[in-house]
Amino acid sequence: MERFEVSFKNKAVRVWFYTVLPATLLAIALMLILPYEKNRYTSLGLTLVNILYFIWFVIYIRKKLG
Repeated sequence: MERFEVSFKNKAVRVWFYTVLPATLLAIALMLILPYEKNRYTSLGLTLVNILYFIWFVIYIRKKLG
């Protein structure tokens, strides 16, 4: 199995820092600001961002190995 390099030279790490990290910080801020009834929309948005990143990552790895 190939080692996973955790640095900004790795494209997967850069994309994670550009997409998932800001989405997580925004979700935390919105959960603090919005009323409790609206938190499910924030959680849904964060879940979608994570799913889209994972799909991109799988496609990226297949293309890289392929």
